[in-house]
Amino acid sequence: MASIISASPGSFINTYFTSNNTSDQLLSKFGNNTLTSTSKWVTLVLLLISPLVINFLRYLLFKDKPPQGLKLVPGPPSTIPYIGRVDIDPIAPWNSMKRWSDQFNGMFRLTACGEMHIWLGDNKVAQELYCNRAANYSSRPEVAAVPGSDSQAQYLPLLEYGDHWRMQRKFAHTSLNVSYNNQYYGYITLEAKRFLYNLLKDPRDHYGQTDRFCGRISARLCYGNPNSAAAHCKNAAEFIPQISPSASGPITNILPFLGGLPEWINSAKVPCRQRREREERLWTGLMDQVRNEMDAGTASVSYARSYFERKDAADSNTGKSFGFDEHEAAYAVGMLCTVAIFTVGGPLYCFFLAMVLHPEWQDKCRAEIDAVVGSERIVELSDSPDLPILRACIKECLRWRPPVPLGVPRLVQQDDEYEGFFIPKGAVVHAIDLSMARDPERYPDAETYNPGRWLEKEFPTYQEPLTVYPRLLGHHGFGRGRRMCPGIEITEAELLVGCGSLLWAFTMKPNIGKDGQPQWPDSKYFTSNVIGGPLPFEFDLKVRNEQRKAKIEELYRLNEHLY
Repeated sequence: MASIISASPGSFINTYFTSNNTSDQLLSKFGNNTLTSTSKWVTLVLLLISPLVINFLRYLLFKDKPPQGLKLVPGPPSTIPYIGRVDIDPIAPWNSMKRWSDQFNGMFRLTACGEMHIWLGDNKVAQELYCNRAANYSSRPEVAAVPGSDSQAQYLPLLEYGDHWRMQRKFAHTSLNVSYNNQYYGYITLEAKRFLYNLLKDPRDHYGQTDRFCGRISARLCYGNPNSAAAHCKNAAEFIPQISPSASGPITNILPFLGGLPEWINSAKVPCRQRREREERLWTGLMDQVRNEMDAGTASVSYARSYFERKDAADSNTGKSFGFDEHEAAYAVGMLCTVAIFTVGGPLYCFFLAMVLHPEWQDKCRAEIDAVVGSERIVELSDSPDLPILRACIKECLRWRPPVPLGVPRLVQQDDEYEGFFIPKGAVVHAIDLSMARDPERYPDAETYNPGRWLEKEFPTYQEPLTVYPRLLGHHGFGRGRRMCPGIEITEAELLVGCGSLLWAFTMKPNIGKDGQPQWPDSKYFTSNVIGGPLPFEFDLKVRNEQRKAKIEELYRLNEHLY
């Protein structure tokens, strides 16, 4: 059996036909051409089946056997051996994972195509593995539909734990910290005024305008110019589904072995490749544009410009570079631009949803904004200490409907054990943020949207002083340990100005149906992407009054030359 499995399918067929006594009869009966065609198809079938058979046998005999004295993490049995569970909710897989997390006390195991996945729904376990044992739990597995996602130095959030991740992480922290210290150069407030004006002109385009608001801020910060924002939004809208192991993603992410098939068989590989080709042209072209603007003395401050300034300093022996070449820099900057669109846009659109469904909090929050801001300007970053209700409403959106409900997976670097359970090298570990957000001890009545849990002393999540708390820093939705999201502060800033200005300018109410009753949106009608938010829904968005309308138009006109 072993010799047959290890032999190539082609050699096996040739041996069969040359040694079989009836080979001459077969040749004369069917003809050389027919035999050749048949051999090719048999060879192709064996080429496709052999890896599956070998992997299946290896899985049955050797895969993930625990050392003596340890046991495997418990979990629901596989629906199909090797393949795993086939009854996972494809639209909202986080619901299935939370259910099993509850069943198995916050830690369980699933098999997917022979690969062990360990799911953590308990905050204590996630903290122990991701923080106290960070060296072993800080890498990433490859995304099957994006070959090389972990190793080609292209996508910082997906990179394996190594030198390229360290260099790009340092670049991201440096770029974000400098922009934070400079109040994001006024870009957030500038784009918020445009956001309000566009909503005033077309209030039904709230879903599209949300992404454009975030995309334009990202493009300004990364390249000093908002003109490429539409291209970044399009790329992000394709990239996020392509890295998602759900109904919205390519089948290769569900069945990774299909990644080894050619494109003419697995056509799902084609759009992934085409997007990456367009992306590279976009990102390298924008870096060239910034370089040319620097040479002409017209470049605005941006992450791309900062890269080139450090590179020039290193080339002249007057400073130190970030350590990577211009091609990698194009990806480092482009990824910072792309990832900031939906990670902010999803929670921002969720804020619309929460305010429509909870008018009592909309009224409380608006009253606070009116008292602090008045009628002559929109919310600004400097208003943050005086707007705890707004910050609570924003933070509760991320807890109530987590934008990354399954977390981002980690790859185990070395065999490990936790409380007698074996965690093998190569296992993929997930911290289920939805389960963390439904912890009944930390979040009483967790299914309810209640910003009061961040504002009232009787709740375990309350912190003082309210001039600082609640804030997003430290929230489990942004990960933990070495892979914590570096963009928490900019997310906080965009949401504060964006959400606060929306309430300053508009009211948000459910539409009224023909029967005279409110048409409440579905609070669980969300994308199935790994990073997401509510899908488009209809509601009544109206400017508060004529005076506020005039002020929105005035603020836009005063800044129109900057757009």
